[in-house]
Amino acid sequence: MSLAAALCCPLTTFADTALPPLTVAGVNAELDQSGVQLRVPVDPLLASDLPSLLATLPGVQVRRSGGLGAYSEASLRGSNGRQVRILLDGQPLDGGGGEATSLALISPLMLHDVTVHKGRVPVDLAGGLAGSINLRTPEVLRAPLLGSFSLGSFGERQAHAAAQLATDVQLAAGLQQADNDFKYRNAFKPFDPTDPDRRRRELRLNADTAQRYALLSLRAPLRVQAHVIDDAQSLPTRLNLPDQTAQLDTRAYGLSIAGDTSARWHHRLSTRWLDERFRDRDSQIGLGAQDSRSRTFGIDGQSRFHFGDGSLAVLDAGHTRYRAEDRIGDVPTQDAERLQLGGAAETFGDLGAWRANASLGVQWSEDRADGQQEEHWQWAPAVGLTRRLGPCIAAGNLGSRERLATFFERYGDRGLFRGNPELRPERADYADLGARCAPVGSAWTVDAAVFGQDLRDAISPTFNAQGVGRSINTERAEIYGVEWGGTARLGRWQGQIGGTLQSTENRSGPGAARGKQLPGRYTEQINARLETEFWALRWHYAFSFEHGQFYDSPNLLKAAPLRRHDIGVRGQWQRVGWSVQALNLRDDNPEQFNGFPTPGRHLRLTLSYPAIMSPDSPKE
Repeated sequence: MSLAAALCCPLTTFADTALPPLTVAGVNAELDQSGVQLRVPVDPLLASDLPSLLATLPGVQVRRSGGLGAYSEASLRGSNGRQVRILLDGQPLDGGGGEATSLALISPLMLHDVTVHKGRVPVDLAGGLAGSINLRTPEVLRAPLLGSFSLGSFGERQAHAAAQLATDVQLAAGLQQADNDFKYRNAFKPFDPTDPDRRRRELRLNADTAQRYALLSLRAPLRVQAHVIDDAQSLPTRLNLPDQTAQLDTRAYGLSIAGDTSARWHHRLSTRWLDERFRDRDSQIGLGAQDSRSRTFGIDGQSRFHFGDGSLAVLDAGHTRYRAEDRIGDVPTQDAERLQLGGAAETFGDLGAWRANASLGVQWSEDRADGQQEEHWQWAPAVGLTRRLGPCIAAGNLGSRERLATFFERYGDRGLFRGNPELRPERADYADLGARCAPVGSAWTVDAAVFGQDLRDAISPTFNAQGVGRSINTERAEIYGVEWGGTARLGRWQGQIGGTLQSTENRSGPGAARGKQLPGRYTEQINARLETEFWALRWHYAFSFEHGQFYDSPNLLKAAPLRRHDIGVRGQWQRVGWSVQALNLRDDNPEQFNGFPTPGRHLRLTLSYPAIMSPDSPKE
C-alpha cells in the first residue's frame, strides 16, 4: 500500500531516474526499462556449476537430479524449467523444439556472467513463458591465457583453459567429471531385517558423469561462435542397484553468425544439432527395455532494426526437425518438425514523470507429426511503466505470452518419463510491481516486487507413486508471490539476503488436484551470504532454505525442506588464486526430483590463473 501511495505523488521527470546497479558480492540487480534483470559475474574460484550459481537468486528455483553434471533446470517465479529459455550470447540453446536445456550442459567457466530476465524480456532476446537466462561469454579475456582446476569430494574434477589467440579470436576448452558416490539414506531399497527403518547410509551407485566442451569465438568483422559439448551420464535408479548399466549420452553442436550489434540493422543466423542416446537394454530404470536415439536439428534467423528513438522491430524465422527411434523396437519411431515465423516491435516514451514501454509479438507456427498438421498463432502483448521515487525506481509490467509443448514433452519416451502427444499450448497472463532503492552514498540497497501469473493449460511434469513422470495440461492455475532482497556494507563486512514467498494453486475443474499446489514449486525460499576480509583472505558463509514442494499434482508426495550451510575462504599466492569450500555442512541429501538425492557434505579445492581477488574487479 505504501508503494501504491508513493506512485501517486508528483515527482521529477524520468530523465533523472538513472540508478547505479545494486551491487554486493558481485551480484547486480537493475532495470532493463521496466523489466527485472539480475546479472551474476562468474568467479572461477567460486563457480562450480551453473545450477549452484543460479540457486542463490530471489525468484529462481533450481532443481537437480544428483551431483555435478546431473540433469538440472531453473524456474522463475513459480514456473517450471521448460518455461524458461536458456541462451548463449542471445542464441537459444533449445533442443526438442522449445525451451528445454539442462543447465548441466554449460560450464560456467566459459562465461563472463549470467543475466536473468524475469517478467518482461526484451523483444530481441528470445523469451520463455516465464523469462530467459542469457549466458554471456567474455568479449575479451582478462589475460592472454586463463586456466582453472578444481578437485572435490565424490570424484569431482574440473579443468578449463582459455586463450586470446588474437584481438578478436578466443578459444576455450575444458572437462568436468564426477563419480557422485556420496552417501545417503535409501528409502527405496529392499527390506533389510537388520535395518528395518532403512536408516543405514549407503553409497550412491552408477551416478557418474563426464563432459568435454570447446568454444571458439571470432568477434570481427562478423561475430562467429561455434561450440561443441560431449556429455555422458550414468543413470541411477531409486533402488540404487549395483549392476545398473543405463546411460544417457548427449552431443550438442552450435554455430552462429551475427553482424555488428551496434548497427541499426542487425542480422544473425544460427544452427544447432542435438544428438541424445538413451540405453537401458535391461529395463533397469524404465518400464521396458530401450536403446533409443533422438536427434534434433534446428536453424533460425533474426533481423533487427533500431529506430532513432530507441524503438526496435524484429523478424524471426526458424525450422526444427526431430526424430526419435528405438533400436530394440519397443518404442515407436517418432518424426516431427516445426516451422516458425514471427515478428515483434517495441517502443518507449515519456509520459510526464513516467517512462512507458509497450511491445507486441506475433508468431505463426506449424507442427507436423504422424501425418498430421497443426497451426498455432501466438500473441505476446506487454506494457510497462517506470517512475523515480527519490532514491528509488518503481516499475510495473503487464503482459501475456504463450508456449508450445516441446517435442520431448509430446513424443519423448525415456526410462521413467513418458511423452504426451495430446498436450495443448500453454498461456500465461503475468503482472509484477516493485521498487529498487540505492541511496547515493549509502552502504545499503533494497528491492522488492510482487508478481502474479494466470496460467491456462499449464504444462507441468508430474510423477506417480512409482516415480513415472509425464507432462500434463493443467486447465487453469494461479501463481502469485513476493520476492525481496537487500545488501549492506559495514567496514570489511558485506552481506546479502533475499527470498521469495509464493503460492501456486491448481484451479482446474473437479478432481483430486483442484485447489492443490502445482508440482515442483516451493512456497518459501531464503538465501543469505556474509563475506569479510581478514588476514588478506576473503571468508564467506552462505545459507539456503527451500520449503513446501510436492512431487505430484494431488500433493501426496511431499519433498523434504532444503537447509544448506556453506563456508569458504579464498586467497592469492603470487598470480595464482585459490579457494577452499566446505559445502552442505548439515550433510543432508535433499531430493529436488522424486527419488533422486543430491550430495551431502563435501569439500572443493580450486586454483585459478591469473588470480582475481576483488569482487568488484572487472572480469573481462
